[in-house]
Amino acid sequence: MSPQAISEMTELMRTLSPQQMMKLQTLMHNSMAGFNIQKDMAEFEQGLPADFRAKMARIMYLANGVDLPAQPNSTAGSVVAPTPTLNESAPAPTTETEARLVILRSVSQGLMSPDEAFKVLFP
Repeated sequence: MSPQAISEMTELMRTLSPQQMMKLQTLMHNSMAGFNIQKDMAEFEQGLPADFRAKMARIMYLANGVDLPAQPNSTAGSVVAPTPTLNESAPAPTTETEARLVILRSVSQGLMSPDEAFKVLFP
């Protein structure tokens, strides 16, 4: 990862409360130990700030070389990821296949170019 991406991710993580950071560390530890954390992770994500997921996605896209159209954030002066126009009430993809389908739908709706999708699907 680039130093800029690491810096942005660090700043984003600082927005989490100490309890959320401890829970995230526990989830990461359990995941690396081979436990199924899917249910616990879903509960954890419910408690995250509203724009946390979009900001993290933007950082990860940029770290993987996918350029997203910039939208200025009026409160912080930074750039945030565009709001998805897919079914926003749908739960986040939980499998690799579901995630790939979301990317393909984004291409078909013109939210992402085929080249960007290729970079994300085949890093």
